[in-house]
Amino acid sequence: MLLPFLTSLLISVSPVSETAGTVADTLSEAVLVSSYKQVLPLDRISSPVTVADAVSLESRGTDAVRKLSSVIPNLHIPDYGSSMTSSIYLRGFGSRMENPVVSMYVDDIPVMNKNSYDTELFDIGSAVFLRGPQATLYGRNSMCGVLSLNTLSPETFRGTRLSFEYGSAGTVSARASFYGSSGIGFSAAYRHTDGYYLNTYDGKYADRSDGLGLRFRVWKKLRKDLVFENILAASMTDQGGYPYRQYDAGTGTLLPLAYNDDCGYRRLNVTEGLKFKYMKKNWTLNSVTSLQLLSDEMILDQDFTVKSMFTLKQQQKEGALTQELILRPEAGWRKPWWNWQTGFFGFAKYNAMSAPVRFKKDGINELILANANAGIQSGLENAELTIQEDEFGISSDFGMTTAGAALYHESYFTLGRWLLTAGLRVDYEFASMDYDSRALIHYRFEADGLVPDYDGYLPYECVFAGREHNGYLEIMPKISAIYDAGPVSLFAVFSEGYRSGGFNTQIFSDILQNRMMNGLMEELGVAFDSPVENVGAGNTVYRPEKSLDFEIGARFDTVWGGHRLAGTVSVYNIYCVDQQITVFPEGLNTGRMMANAGNSRSCGIEAELLYRYGALSVSASYGYCDARFLDYDTGTARYDGNRIPYSPEHTLFARGEYTFGLSGDYFRGIAVGMEVSSQGRIWWDEANTMYEPFHACFGADVRGLFRWFDIYLRGENLSGATYNTFYFKSVGNAFFQTCKPLRLTVGLAFKW
Repeated sequence: MLLPFLTSLLISVSPVSETAGTVADTLSEAVLVSSYKQVLPLDRISSPVTVADAVSLESRGTDAVRKLSSVIPNLHIPDYGSSMTSSIYLRGFGSRMENPVVSMYVDDIPVMNKNSYDTELFDIGSAVFLRGPQATLYGRNSMCGVLSLNTLSPETFRGTRLSFEYGSAGTVSARASFYGSSGIGFSAAYRHTDGYYLNTYDGKYADRSDGLGLRFRVWKKLRKDLVFENILAASMTDQGGYPYRQYDAGTGTLLPLAYNDDCGYRRLNVTEGLKFKYMKKNWTLNSVTSLQLLSDEMILDQDFTVKSMFTLKQQQKEGALTQELILRPEAGWRKPWWNWQTGFFGFAKYNAMSAPVRFKKDGINELILANANAGIQSGLENAELTIQEDEFGISSDFGMTTAGAALYHESYFTLGRWLLTAGLRVDYEFASMDYDSRALIHYRFEADGLVPDYDGYLPYECVFAGREHNGYLEIMPKISAIYDAGPVSLFAVFSEGYRSGGFNTQIFSDILQNRMMNGLMEELGVAFDSPVENVGAGNTVYRPEKSLDFEIGARFDTVWGGHRLAGTVSVYNIYCVDQQITVFPEGLNTGRMMANAGNSRSCGIEAELLYRYGALSVSASYGYCDARFLDYDTGTARYDGNRIPYSPEHTLFARGEYTFGLSGDYFRGIAVGMEVSSQGRIWWDEANTMYEPFHACFGADVRGLFRWFDIYLRGENLSGATYNTFYFKSVGNAFFQTCKPLRLTVGLAFKW
């Protein structure tokens, strides 16, 4: 990684052969740089598109991806757990684990691990969200959409920026960036919060957090036909989290947050990206190469109570390499009626994961010995299995390799007022998992008429090791049409999407517990009345999730007498096969796993509206989603026709802004904004027995605009709304996380 960085420094001080493109010195004038893959203008894409520029993102305080929730129709990113969770739901689909249904790109570089989605957003020049399957161009895990973030670049922005914020819960934020005429840009951001959720067991806030982000960027036009760009980014996170409160079904209330073992999450991300654009008379070749490193650690009190049950310490070290090449025609090859692009994408990544579970006294007694002794055959009177250890660990080590390659093509045909698109992607992916799970205990077994022929305790070691692998070929077509009728354009699109399959690593603790109990009984020559099922690693493999999407819509943009009215409305229907659902095993088990839930469908409507007149700007968005299982049999229950959990039926967002302009050289005006963000109903389980009703949060901000700086005050959840953001079950208990309370932030931002 050092070599590309040094190369960037050498290139940055070399002379520029030509004037380097269009440059702006203010955010409002900065050019919105589109993706290398975006051949068509955004208003000519046959999918609903939401675009936000730097000014709108910063005025709302959008410092994390989750703050786009509900702003984009049918998008729900609940704020719970820690930065590791990063759960994204869109149009009824999504999951809390493993692969997402929305791909995220930062400066044309795909983020290869969902654990890295929830990071501090700073110096974002634009955010473009494409809804609907985008698999033809973007491939894996873009089944419901793509979020493309473009950070500020010295190609299009010059200046220095500093900002400081202080807010509720002792939240402190500081950011600094510089973009110079030499083609070098540097930015840094730091954030700290004391936390909002008090753990009543130890009197400390559970969700304290510290984060640091750095970015170094170089852009140079090396020759008339060659542009180079290097982006080196790093971020560190150290936080508590998982402020889950137990639900008391008897009273229908939540108990105070209280658990006795540590919970937290630490993460280090480093991404090195190299981009080249080679431009000839007849064609342009774009190349994007990235090396991504992730090292993180999650510590959990997995029962989330004051009992000493069991803990998890999961550590990952992942490295990923990606390469994309995109060929486009230029004047010599491009026809007036035909444009196209062809690309190749390849990646390889390796994840070394360690996920040991440590059983403590209460966990040994209630989860292992109680289950074992209750299941021993009734013919043995006063039978009892005991374990010498007060604590013991189940180690689980994994080495997971994933690699894939894809070829794709899209052609764009202009026929009068019609724009037709046809695309195809052929994608192959291979994955393997080496696993080694083991535990050592010392046991003693006694029963009436059965006298042990040994003193003390006998050792017993259970080992479960091996290798699993899978591979699959995906062929994803896309066809679409746009009809331009002046201020209104109509579009229709049919496309396929998928998200990758994988392996369940968090179920190995349960697997080893079951094998341990069966192995002990076999060694003793004792049988269970109800044998414990021995689940193998083959059951931990889950298949890719696939979707077929059809939608129609209209886009309009009209201007009259200084007024502008623009918007999009669309109706969609998605059919999904092998939907991936997070499953908690029945009974007092410790793990969770991803399972394929048969077939499902989602249909709904999405609408966005923008109105501007002078200093007034009003925007709104609405999404309705009816997502249901068509065929889902768990083996113990059928959920056909039930709504898919965790994704809201309705999302609604509205914001109004007005700037009171002044003619002074130094004090230029006051900008005021107000907004409401709401979502619901959200079902919490597949049986549809529990749900969160429709709820809303109000926010407002006021900003004083000066020549060299802005001063602002921002409020979130001003109405003090209380609602739940997450629900799950662990060891037979139900838990919720509640929303954050009213929050205020004051800030000062300098620019020159």
